[in-house]
Amino acid sequence: MDHGFGLFAADGYRSQTVTCIDNTPGMDYAALSKFLKQRNLAISNGYGDLKGKTFRIAHMGDVTEAELNELLAVMSEFLRGSSGNS
Repeated sequence: MDHGFGLFAADGYRSQTVTCIDNTPGMDYAALSKFLKQRNLAISNGYGDLKGKTFRIAHMGDVTEAELNELLAVMSEFLRGSSGNS
């Protein structure tokens, strides 16, 4: 899933438990979050000055590769739809 997003943290500063995505395309985070919730999936908004500018995908604990692939597929579905862009 590319869709114009980038990683927020510079190489060498990235976490192994959460990925922070730079919302370069200005996607409507609230609409995406609602879309994901309808499918029992969730991501987290950036916080502080980064709210709306970044979002976070957790992949710690017992999260499987299949679950991450499902999340990314649903996010791609959202972004292909007309409600994906603000």
